[in-house]
Amino acid sequence: MKTNPTRQRLLGSSMLMAAAVAIAAPATVALTLAALPGQAFAQDFSNGTMTGRVTNDSGAPVSGASVTIRSNNKGVTRSATTDASGHYVIPQIPIGAYTVTVNAANYATVTEGNAQVSVGNASTYDFTVHPVNAVSAVVVRAVRRPGIDFNQTTTGSVINVQQTLDRLPLARNINAITELTPTVSINGVFGSPSIAGSSPAENIYYVNGFNVTNFRNLLGGATIPFSFYDQVEVKTGGFAAEFGRTTGGAVIAVTRSGSNEFHGGVEAFWSPKSLAGRAPAVNINNSSSDFNGQRLSKNDDYSSDVWLSGPLIKDHLFFFGFYEQRHVEGGYDQSGIATGPNATDPVKDRTTQDKPFYGGKIDFNLTSKQRFEATYFKDKQQVKDFNTVGAGPTSLTNTFSGGEVKIFRYTGNFTDWFTLSALYGENRFDQTSRGTLDTQPNVYLNGAIVRGNPSLSVSQGNDERKLARVDADFYGNFFGRHHLRIGYDQEDLRSLATQTYSGGVYYRYYGAGTNCGGSGVITDFCVRRRIFIQGGTFSIQDKGYYIQDVWDPTDRLSLQIGVRNEDFNNRNAIKGSFIHTTDQVGARIGVSYDPVGDRRTKLTGFYGRYYLPIAGNTNIRESGAETFREEFFTYTSRDPTTLVPVLGTNVTVKDSNHPCLEGQDTGTACAPSVPAAGVIAAINLKPQYQDEFIIGVEHKFDNGWKAGAHVTYRTLQSVLEDSNIGYHDAGKVSPSCAYVAGQLGIAPGSCGTFGTSGYVILNPGNDATIRLDSSWGANAGKTVTIPASVIGLPKAKREYYALELNFERPWDGKWQLDGSLVFSTSKGNYEGGVKSDNGQTDTGITQDFDEVGWVDGAYGLLPNHHGYQLKLHGTYQIIDNLKLGGSLNVLSPRHYGCIGYYPRNDNRADGSTLTAWYCGGKETPRGSSFEGDWDTRLDLSLSYDLALRFMPGTLQLRADVFNVFDSQAVTQYGEFGEIGGPGTPNPLYRQPQGYQAPRVVRLGASYRF
Repeated sequence: MKTNPTRQRLLGSSMLMAAAVAIAAPATVALTLAALPGQAFAQDFSNGTMTGRVTNDSGAPVSGASVTIRSNNKGVTRSATTDASGHYVIPQIPIGAYTVTVNAANYATVTEGNAQVSVGNASTYDFTVHPVNAVSAVVVRAVRRPGIDFNQTTTGSVINVQQTLDRLPLARNINAITELTPTVSINGVFGSPSIAGSSPAENIYYVNGFNVTNFRNLLGGATIPFSFYDQVEVKTGGFAAEFGRTTGGAVIAVTRSGSNEFHGGVEAFWSPKSLAGRAPAVNINNSSSDFNGQRLSKNDDYSSDVWLSGPLIKDHLFFFGFYEQRHVEGGYDQSGIATGPNATDPVKDRTTQDKPFYGGKIDFNLTSKQRFEATYFKDKQQVKDFNTVGAGPTSLTNTFSGGEVKIFRYTGNFTDWFTLSALYGENRFDQTSRGTLDTQPNVYLNGAIVRGNPSLSVSQGNDERKLARVDADFYGNFFGRHHLRIGYDQEDLRSLATQTYSGGVYYRYYGAGTNCGGSGVITDFCVRRRIFIQGGTFSIQDKGYYIQDVWDPTDRLSLQIGVRNEDFNNRNAIKGSFIHTTDQVGARIGVSYDPVGDRRTKLTGFYGRYYLPIAGNTNIRESGAETFREEFFTYTSRDPTTLVPVLGTNVTVKDSNHPCLEGQDTGTACAPSVPAAGVIAAINLKPQYQDEFIIGVEHKFDNGWKAGAHVTYRTLQSVLEDSNIGYHDAGKVSPSCAYVAGQLGIAPGSCGTFGTSGYVILNPGNDATIRLDSSWGANAGKTVTIPASVIGLPKAKREYYALELNFERPWDGKWQLDGSLVFSTSKGNYEGGVKSDNGQTDTGITQDFDEVGWVDGAYGLLPNHHGYQLKLHGTYQIIDNLKLGGSLNVLSPRHYGCIGYYPRNDNRADGSTLTAWYCGGKETPRGSSFEGDWDTRLDLSLSYDLALRFMPGTLQLRADVFNVFDSQAVTQYGEFGEIGGPGTPNPLYRQPQGYQAPRVVRLGASYRF
């Protein structure tokens, strides 16, 4: 989103490593033909690995032992043989419980009946076997010795969703699951997680190996009900090379599936508004000190689920089916202002969401080593927004989202040393908003849309993703144990998008003392008129391939050496490639070391480079057939019903009084036009990427407790953003224009436009090589390189430092406890793809580098900075069948600056847009003015399990209380220190604009068999 008056927007080392791995890989693969499988392994999206070591009473390795596992749920059997050092590995197996049997010549058989395998991890089970004559029984039950996964350096957590829900108070959504992990906080503006200092638009979401991230704005993924999940892994850093397209975190989910036994259940949850707390009202009137209060409504929310699973063919074919009916309410009540030019009626807004979710999964074990999976779900949603202004009629706006997801995956274990997996998936995501007031002009007054479609724009569209990937795993011994993983994936993305304002025009009123349109004319009151039309079909192709070798040179040292190369190609509305970033090579290098040799302590180090794809929003906003016209007027009156003004003097001042911000200027109007593919982005554009360094230590104690510490450093190395290099202050020539004119030998007044509208996508702080468009006449098509010193932008910076301390005491049937304490700093001049300062979701084309002067003071503590973060989660079995669960979250305050108008009038930035880090004519750096509240939340749950006499299964009754003490910490303060023009204080500066969610009581009942 831009609010620059020229082009306002809608709010809303590694190459060497690659060569070494590529040369070594063929030799390693060839030697695996005669090698025994070792312990080394890489990660996976939906499967797990079982690994360990077999020793005798004296601790000597037992080679040639047979380790056989049998799924407790699906009956599948797999076997492995220990090598000379006693190690075994059974890779790429479904998550769940297994019975392990160990047989070795002259030793008694050993069994373990409940060995658990988790997604993306190596579940380590070490066994001690005893000579036959040393035991009285032939079969001995094994006791698992404490062990740590030594073959990865990933930070984060793996969460068994159903067990966690049973023991802890959790909101029933993916954000609540993600928030259990250290270094994760929920962004208070966008509601999505910030992971390890990143913005919420930098994460990636997988379901059963399929990417379900919203590729239009990169905010969140498919909305899947809590009870559809089996396990969720949250990766916060240290990713292996097979994981890409994120500079934040990865949320990897595996859904539930069927087994050899029939299971099912039904559950219902209800949050009655009569038991809910209520946050205070906030003042949203930004043009005077008049209180125009807005308060969130209290709502009844409920959902009910039913599911059934079981075998279609025992040991081979299984099904899981799921259905959820939901009813979610929202909205707000807003008081009005009775008198004055900005008088408004009260507004009542209510939203409901009641579309069901349904889906399921089929698992087909063709043999014990060949497996096929098919997943389908439909998460289509419809939010009905009922909006009433004063005594007027109620309008209805329907906003549609979600759609269908289909996933097919094959896994084949061909030999002990070779496994192949392949995946194909499709999904569609609706992007449509329409309502009963679509024909009426939009009017914005005192913080709200008071006429026309409440969503502001009328939009129609859908997004489609087709993804295919293949991964191959090779195991062998060559100067140590190896697991070599090679893969390729390709996503073909398509967006259909059309958008316009309700009624074709949008009016916004401004209060007293406003410098309207940068005209220099201070008016008592004025109005801005915008006309916006946009549309087209856009496509993106993202490709990536990787090689990852996990090499154990010794039993105490593991090296993870990988490299990933990615290619992102974004095309415009006429299928021309306008941004194509290639050869995005990133090394992933990790090391794990056992300093004692008892497999209980692990020292780790990691370096990795990650690349972020370009959001589909960039295609739509930058490369579509767009018309955008903006003008400012004085007004004397307005229609009392429609609030449409009677326009007075046009006070718009643009370049030559130019109101056409996007499209082709005909002199009297703006005609739609698609920018030429080669002119809207710098030809020498570098991709956006981030480097990460992690060192850590973990220890697992004999009693099962586990503790660890990690130090993380992340630095954002390159950013893609658009910048208005065409001009700054009205009537003045921009430095870039003057420079290019000098290079071409023309008068500065003869400059054309850059990127068709003055804006060009570039790397801030770097030289920009640009192709000139037709507006440059005889010079059209020529390329010019504008030095970074001429453009004047600093480099984009974001650095994140963190010390994470964590511990875990696992559940033993009586109690459990885990927690983390994180000390961190997130500092820079760029938050990420979105902008929390003003709620901007124009991912990839935010205001941050639009004008040179706007970057003054931008360096500081970023919106996702929280210096301290404490999390504690625990469960206690009070008596048989009665459990108490609790979660404590403590988050230190966000830091704020003061946002005002650029006051210098020196041709470095537009002075009429409220977005500069200046107040009262002085620079007010980001995060330096004041800090917000500590956010403390205690949640409790109480559950009772009742065995039923008259039917199989268990009935659970539970109550969850979120924010038990009804804490009312302010989560968002007003950061705009000026209003109407430079030097005019904003009465809402430092005033609350949002509060912590009030207390909610959720009652639930579930029956499971």
